[in-house]
Amino acid sequence: MEIYMDGLTKNYGKIRALNSINLKIEGHGCTGLLGPNGAGKTTMLKLVTNIIKPSKGKVELNSVDVSVYPEKALENVGALIEQPEFYSYLTGYEILEFTAKIKGLNKEEFASEVKRLEDLTEINSFLYRKTGSYSRGMKQRLALSVAMLGNPEIIILDEPTFGLDPKGMVDIRNIIKSLAKDHLVLLSTHLIYEARELCDRTIIINRGKIEYDSAMAPERDLIKITAENNINILGDKIRDYTRNGNVFIIEKNGKVNNADIIAELMEQGLIIDYVEKYDNLEDIYVSVINGKITDNNLS
Repeated sequence: MEIYMDGLTKNYGKIRALNSINLKIEGHGCTGLLGPNGAGKTTMLKLVTNIIKPSKGKVELNSVDVSVYPEKALENVGALIEQPEFYSYLTGYEILEFTAKIKGLNKEEFASEVKRLEDLTEINSFLYRKTGSYSRGMKQRLALSVAMLGNPEIIILDEPTFGLDPKGMVDIRNIIKSLAKDHLVLLSTHLIYEARELCDRTIIINRGKIEYDSAMAPERDLIKITAENNINILGDKIRDYTRNGNVFIIEKNGKVNNADIIAELMEQGLIIDYVEKYDNLEDIYVSVINGKITDNNLS
């Protein structure tokens, strides 16, 4: 399972929506495209699925060029791009049946897939109703089922939880977690929490460029400590720290237990109120969007 982009560029007139993207994603797991509206996330996914053609560069799926051999490249790909809409006079079952015929599934395979998708996405309660009566959440579940029909290796999802209520978001996220165990999932989102919860790898896109890739950034083990006074010395367990008022973001010096760091700080006389693991994705995101990121610093 592999998605490969080489110099991928897309212009809309004088506007460059995507600027020379080089990216390789392989194996199972979930990779997230994180960025604000207009960053280029949907454009990238449309290029990957051959909905639009690149101005320059190429996309390969499992070593097959999408623009040159689209049918072969996409034969093992399922996608949900932008917000799903269906012919309102068709039922969800008829939508799945139509898609199954396009994918070449026989009657037995289709029946088995419907049962699998009913169990996975809980569409059975409205599957035989006309889609014109569907809520946003129902449409999202059906669209996700369409994308998963035939159990493709690669799943492309464009903001799959957009417009859903909290329960709908949780349900869709749980489905994506399940998919990521043995599929390659590429999804776009503008929600930092969603990227943190779902993605093994997070790529931040801004103004058509990749500004951050967690796969390329050095891993650091950080903890957040709220304390009433200051750290006096770093010692051999703490590599570095930043302070904002009584909140300290501490970078461990290698694989050190939190308890050992806390003990060392307490020996210094630090009065500790609260300790938690710290994920600095939000800080990185804000730095990227503001154009201030420098080598994935703590600051």
